[in-house]
Amino acid sequence: MNLQNWQLDRQLTVLGVSGGIDSMVLLHVFVQNNWPCVVAHVNYNLRGDDSTNDMQFVQQECEKFGIECYVKSVKTTQIANELGVSIQMAARDIRYHFFDEVLVKVSAQNIATAHHQDDELENFFIYLMRNQMHSAWLGIPETRGKIIRPLLRISRKKISEFAAENAIQWREDRSNSEVKYLRNKVRHLLIPQLKEAYPDIASDYQNATRLARQIEAEENQLFELRWKSEVKSTAMEWFIPQNFIDNPKNKYGIFKKLIQLNFHESQIIQALSTSQRIGSFWENSQWKMIKLRSGLTIQSFFISQQEPVEFEIKDMGNYVFGIVEFQVNLINVSDVDFAAKNVYYFHPKVLENLKVRARQQGDKMSVFGMKGHKKLSDLMINQKIDTIQKNQLPVLVSHQEIVAVLMLRRSKLYLLEDTETAIAISWNLRN
Repeated sequence: MNLQNWQLDRQLTVLGVSGGIDSMVLLHVFVQNNWPCVVAHVNYNLRGDDSTNDMQFVQQECEKFGIECYVKSVKTTQIANELGVSIQMAARDIRYHFFDEVLVKVSAQNIATAHHQDDELENFFIYLMRNQMHSAWLGIPETRGKIIRPLLRISRKKISEFAAENAIQWREDRSNSEVKYLRNKVRHLLIPQLKEAYPDIASDYQNATRLARQIEAEENQLFELRWKSEVKSTAMEWFIPQNFIDNPKNKYGIFKKLIQLNFHESQIIQALSTSQRIGSFWENSQWKMIKLRSGLTIQSFFISQQEPVEFEIKDMGNYVFGIVEFQVNLINVSDVDFAAKNVYYFHPKVLENLKVRARQQGDKMSVFGMKGHKKLSDLMINQKIDTIQKNQLPVLVSHQEIVAVLMLRRSKLYLLEDTETAIAISWNLRN
């Protein structure tokens, strides 16, 4: 048994015990070593009386050992149908949610499950058959968060021998012998033949998975360094530049990041595709992801749906609108610098009825240096303003005429004629 640094003799552990041979051996190991533990058991109600008998068996064994036992009885089939997932997936989620509840309730340090060496080898072939190569080679980790797997380096054969030597009782799930299930086909038909030809296949595979996880951990560290230096991200918004997406070394890391935001695999594959149309977007219940010329922007659904408010500007000072911070100042005309970037100058009369709002359909502006009125939509296309930015740019309006769109262009209105002072409106993107 691999104890790592779990300090099982000093810290309370929640044991996931089904009543089968593996989990009963795990329970007996804790009992024999006097390691503090409580037991958590889920009755999935999938096998009629057998499910109830399993639950009662686990409760009786715990009572015999003087160990506290927590039980949850659920209608798994009904829950799976309601969620639109497989029974196996529903059962797994129910199981681990319950284990977490018990962990918190008793203030335990870890949750121990009885996965062993043969389980990991079975998983390898199941993932291969599902064409999930990456998961196949990473195997089952001995530690994941609060979950530990003390038996993971122990074979099924040694577990059976330990059970026999210690006269351990257990409950047999009759469905484990039915080869109509994929896992059972791998367990009963494939693995025995492989072990006969290659006796060390399970331990050799585990060595390979440990190396694969070590390599992935190193690659993850390098990816995180690149992510922090090249990607703009906050708790509410991410922007992933296109050149970062195009780097093959970043593909898997980006994929994992987006999976954590609950995007579907198909959505992520489309978003990362070079052939995807600019302006395409994908949503889930929390996030909106938009394809831009310059990359991908991912926003909290609250932000992406929020419309910037309209307000008046009557005084000098600092203002925020959408993605822009801007400042309104009164200066002397002699201090005007037309070569300065990110600043427009206006006649002071502009303040008589100056408002800020988002663009509206059909908006036009008499652009300084151009003939006639131009549609804002056309100007934004020409300036390659990204989709997500179009409704977040401040449109300055005075007496119902557009005088400027910050970050885009200014109009011919309110030029510096017959005045000794000027209104300077400067801006920058919000961090």
